[in-house]
Amino acid sequence: MNHDKNLFVHAEMLTLLDDLPAELVGQHPLQFLLHLDHVRQKATQHRLSALRDLSCALETALQPAIQNGGAVTVARSYLEAMRAALDVDEMSPAMTEALMANVALRLGGQA
Repeated sequence: MNHDKNLFVHAEMLTLLDDLPAELVGQHPLQFLLHLDHVRQKATQHRLSALRDLSCALETALQPAIQNGGAVTVARSYLEAMRAALDVDEMSPAMTEALMANVALRLGGQA
């Protein structure tokens, strides 16, 4: 039963992420941020702390990127990390930090 619930949650969250293309932040930043907030709320509801933390970090990183350029690149990198976080059953805080550090490294200090 718990396995079925986990599969349902995984599918739901993956659908939410698939419905959030990185290019949307360049075209309609407010719509992107509203959808990102929905992802964060669902992650909180399902106790997916790594996904919640990554969505918070993405929102923080987007603020300057939207104003200065590079928002699509930032969004793409974080969304990739968020999908990776879904593929891990149990993610420790250290693993979440490692994912965020990896994103920052790929962005070259932009995040």
